[in-house]
Amino acid sequence: MVLYMLVRNLSFVKIHISFVLCWLVLITGGSGLSQAHEIRPALMQFEASQTQPSTLNITLDMTAEIFLSDMDIAALTDTDDSDKSDEYDRYRAVSAAELAQQVRAGWLMLAAQIFVENGGVRLPLSLGDVTVETGLDKSQARQTKIQFTAAPLNADKEVVLYWASALGPLIVRQAESVTSSEPLYAVYLAAGEKSDAISLSSPVEVAMLDVVRRYLHSGFVHIIPRGLDHILFVLGLFLFSLSGRVLIYQISLFTLAHTITLALSSLGIVRISGQIVEPLIALSIAYVAIETIWAKGRFSLQRAILITGFGLLHGLGFASVLADFGLPNAQFLPALISFNIGVEMGQLAIVAPLYLLFLWQRPSARFYRFAIQIPASIGIAAIGLYWTAERLGWLVF
Repeated sequence: MVLYMLVRNLSFVKIHISFVLCWLVLITGGSGLSQAHEIRPALMQFEASQTQPSTLNITLDMTAEIFLSDMDIAALTDTDDSDKSDEYDRYRAVSAAELAQQVRAGWLMLAAQIFVENGGVRLPLSLGDVTVETGLDKSQARQTKIQFTAAPLNADKEVVLYWASALGPLIVRQAESVTSSEPLYAVYLAAGEKSDAISLSSPVEVAMLDVVRRYLHSGFVHIIPRGLDHILFVLGLFLFSLSGRVLIYQISLFTLAHTITLALSSLGIVRISGQIVEPLIALSIAYVAIETIWAKGRFSLQRAILITGFGLLHGLGFASVLADFGLPNAQFLPALISFNIGVEMGQLAIVAPLYLLFLWQRPSARFYRFAIQIPASIGIAAIGLYWTAERLGWLVF
């Protein structure tokens, strides 16, 4: 009753003040959140050397702190979930020059976990340059570029690349040829998965079913477990109303919108920097949650336009996942559709069980609003605001 009377008398301004207070609480009392880093797949790009025909040149972009801390990330989405997180944070605190030195010192251990097979024979690896990304905010995980070679290479035989499952997911990409700007081969590999047998002289023909399987998987894991920001946005849509019809309207608009920008971005028609998109996605999470409280479940044209606009924005976020390994020209539509279906399956896996639960329990409108909708929306909005500030580099701890 007390909560009911409090919320009923809140004005629009007071609601916004409550979100600001939640945000301040998160900033002052949740400094641990600033050290939480999403684990992203590493990228391994390779090409046959033009100057040394028997050598394969390889560039690996990875979060070196994960390897140096001996962290097993095969089943993790965030480094804070590991018992090696303190060691990881210690490596994050060192300078770029010192981190590069640590990578060089640990190269033999890393090389032992990287497999480059040529005609079924594992090739020895030799370290080249190590470059650590600089100029980032402390809240961002830096990437380390490690260049190495594999030799002696028989260019007439196919190569297979992969690494130890403990190092997590890996994108393997063959550098584009002189006559094409498209990678000859690109694939997302789950932890411990091997690449196809790759020809160095011609594009690899990947089976249609394999394309569908891999892009379905990459779309799904971008939501569960790696897409917490998109999960919170979908939860914001779900919390808006107990009506199944309203939920279908919202999810349909969101799906249609992000499908459009995902396709346009994948085709190269629309390109917007992630430094702009990611803070806006975080802000969209907060805005949808705030409006969920203010609109009180009344679905309107304004809400429809809002969801469509934010869906277009989230589509650009989904497209960034495909940017590293791209979409094959020969199977562009099956790959794009499969990835999008994977995303929808991830969203459905979040929404469907919750809807069925509420359908079974049938909470009263008052209980739902004041015990579930408002508290959950406040929490989502606070997290969205926190992420917005973090992605803009406003938080320094």
